[in-house]
Amino acid sequence: MLACLCVAASASARIVVFWSNLGASKISSAPLIEEGNGADVPIASPYVDEPYGTAIDAAVGRLYWLNRGGGGSIGYANLDGSGGGLLNTTGASFNNPVGLAIDPAGGRIYWGNPETGQESIGYANLNGSGGGLLKPVGATLEPTGLAVDPVAGRIYWANYKADKISYTNLDGTNAHDLDAGSAPIDGPEGVAVDASKGRVYWANFAGNSFGYASVNGGGGGEPNLNLAVSQPVGVAIDPLSQVLYWGSEGFERIQVGNLAGCCTTPLSTGSASQSIPSYPAILRSPLMVQFPSVQGQHKPGSTLSCTPGQWAGDQVGSFYYRAPQSFSYQWYRNGKAEAGATSSSLTANKVGIYGCGVTATNYAGSDTEFSPADVSVNATVGFKKVTFNRKKGTATLRVAVTGTGRIDLYGNGVANVSRKKASGTAKLVVRASGKARIKLAQTGWAKVKARIAYTPEGGKAIERLKKVVLKKRPRR
Repeated sequence: MLACLCVAASASARIVVFWSNLGASKISSAPLIEEGNGADVPIASPYVDEPYGTAIDAAVGRLYWLNRGGGGSIGYANLDGSGGGLLNTTGASFNNPVGLAIDPAGGRIYWGNPETGQESIGYANLNGSGGGLLKPVGATLEPTGLAVDPVAGRIYWANYKADKISYTNLDGTNAHDLDAGSAPIDGPEGVAVDASKGRVYWANFAGNSFGYASVNGGGGGEPNLNLAVSQPVGVAIDPLSQVLYWGSEGFERIQVGNLAGCCTTPLSTGSASQSIPSYPAILRSPLMVQFPSVQGQHKPGSTLSCTPGQWAGDQVGSFYYRAPQSFSYQWYRNGKAEAGATSSSLTANKVGIYGCGVTATNYAGSDTEFSPADVSVNATVGFKKVTFNRKKGTATLRVAVTGTGRIDLYGNGVANVSRKKASGTAKLVVRASGKARIKLAQTGWAKVKARIAYTPEGGKAIERLKKVVLKKRPRR
């Protein structure tokens, strides 16, 4: 039954769904399409008290939740369950709070305060410096679930009692009720923004349904999920596969629904709590949008750098998070991994074809991508000025090479000389041998053909020929 979801999510992607359990005071998670692996996130109990909203900062690797109990607070922990605490919310307040939405780029996290007479949108700074309240004028304000669209610079929220969807700028200005067209609004609790489609979705708790409209109003309707919906609380969207996730208070489970109306099934949650489950958040393994690349010069000894490429960021309005938390690198030469070459740069002392692989990782998983265009590092050999010693009848060849390697000197009429290592400019003395030596002694000159073979590290020998006329003064 999961055929549609599997194809849409892609075989390499891994998705983990998080949600809050108001009844169990637990935050839970379960991977998609992995039977029985769901579990409660190990968080110290003082930090979780009637949670009713979740959000994720994937790049930092941190999970956030809204606590209704204890007067209200924002809890946080690393996604792997280590650490934890309460965010400083000084300057803000909690009044029967509902829902949570994060804006990592803006450095804030938001929640709704729908308590009659104290309606507001609370926020706290992610750096722990406190927070404040937004009280937008011009729109219905009894926020029961909200979403941030940082690209549009807006906050959207549901109004349960008034049956309205509203929005305002991030600073609380320009507030309006959204024109939902013919879409149903019946006790909405939770909204999400699909920026790729230009739509706002909301969950109708009282109406056991969902609605949507254009982010700017109009074009409203009801998605065909082709499955029963019972008291949905919160909604998250996977924009790539066009799949909705929500907490079902009526069925006491997290539900999954394809907007195409096919191939849906309840999430396999294993031992994870599902006690008044609500406000799911989706964490996906990183998604590459531009390949890494190798940059640098083509000569041995050059420093090559591997760019990480570009990776898709979070779509926080959809409660869909996929930003990488860390990167790792591996260099390859001639298609084989270079041992120990695991930083973003490499000194290419050996000749060959260099490429790199980049692995982007977050808590949901990893993805490795390789540079499609590699860099060829080639050695060069060249002669500089030749000097002569007429007293000895020799010549000194100055040979400039790139990289490090071995130089051999040989040739017709040349006494062999071998240099095991060479770099930069090497000096090689050419001496006559055999018939050339006899001729030099008899006539005072001899022509020889000197051959240079430079074998760079990791490469094949490069040969060069130099004709040299040796001269020697006669003895007196």
